Amino acid sequence: MSEKTILVGISGGVAAYKALDVVSALRKQGHRVHVVMTDAATQFVTPTTFAAVSGHPVAHSMWPDPSAPTLEGQYPHLYPATEADLFLLLPATANTISKLAHGEGSDLLSTCALSLPPHCHKIFCPSMNVEMWNNVFVQENVHRLEHEGWLRLGPESGHLACGMTGAGRLKEPAEILAEIQGLLDRPLPLSGQQVLILSGPTREHLDPIRFIGNPSSGLMGKALAEHAAHLGAMVQFVTGPVPDDHLPEHPSCSIHRVLGALEMLDTARAHLAASKAVLYVAAVADYRPTSTSDQKLPKSETSLTLELIPNPDLSATLNAEKPDNTFAIGFALQTHDGEGHARKKLEKKGLDGIVLNYPDSLGAAEGTFSYLAKGEASFIEWGAIGKREVARRILAQLPTPDPAHG
Repeated sequence: MSEKTILVGISGGVAAYKALDVVSALRKQGHRVHVVMTDAATQFVTPTTFAAVSGHPVAHSMWPDPSAPTLEGQYPHLYPATEADLFLLLPATANTISKLAHGEGSDLLSTCALSLPPHCHKIFCPSMNVEMWNNVFVQENVHRLEHEGWLRLGPESGHLACGMTGAGRLKEPAEILAEIQGLLDRPLPLSGQQVLILSGPTREHLDPIRFIGNPSSGLMGKALAEHAAHLGAMVQFVTGPVPDDHLPEHPSCSIHRVLGALEMLDTARAHLAASKAVLYVAAVADYRPTSTSDQKLPKSETSLTLELIPNPDLSATLNAEKPDNTFAIGFALQTHDGEGHARKKLEKKGLDGIVLNYPDSLGAAEGTFSYLAKGEASFIEWGAIGKREVARRILAQLPTPDPAHG
């Protein structure tokens, strides 16, 4: 197992002392282990103790030291969080789980959690009173974290420090360490595979200023690219014009910016043969002008007639050229008769699966989605869900290599 950067978050629970064994063992395994603590956690175990077993200063104050000689001292909410390969919340109290589930950044630990990179493994180990654990709001927050890709370890049932008996005991350090080792040793589902993603809108210019376009935000493509990279893929991301913050942020994502449909086709074609999967999420203009002007066209008092010609069908064209073992999933955005149109597109375009969505998803963080696999009789209704969850479900459809067959 290669050396990893591991950030351990300690929140305020009596089980905090058990984290000492975990931090010590991870350091002995050769990992770079850093610890961040909440104020409440320092009431159970001192930062000095964790600094001794981790070999690094412990971060516990929201307020940096401007004169500090290191990035960790100047920006404790960013470093080492932005470089972490794994984040471990141990113990995970009801309060901290709630903060993380709702994206709060009200203390150093929760702010560090907001700064984790997309590829970082995130683990939380709940520990609390049994009645707190069974509280409906706590359970909702736990489920929210799990849906966002956090791995939950525990809690176990048994005698609790408060004197009660039930679920709420922290999972034993040895078991936590075994889970971490297995996670870091396990090959990622898409390791060694290239995924090609076509994303965003296209623009078909009439002149340097005016164009035919659409309101696609590229957010669905961004979510797909980041999750594919998180699963180990090398992503070739071909995108029409979108804001920079709608582009994927991951070192395994190569971004190729294009404008029109023909440029998108040529760029995607260059990466098609090496790709094990291609995802068509771009909103490609169906038509383009027969001619364009290199100068802004003057306004006229008379009506304007535009002659348009069809753009090639990118997914149908590329699917006819792709290797037989390249898995292809497309999108069908419809305003009516969604299932009927999607079924026709699935067959006509040579896709292995198709995602049906509606205009409510344009430019939004969520929408209403369904999925139909090739050869299946009925759609799977995903309902109204966020695009990050849609990305997770789409990528779960991709075939993964069988380790037994290399």
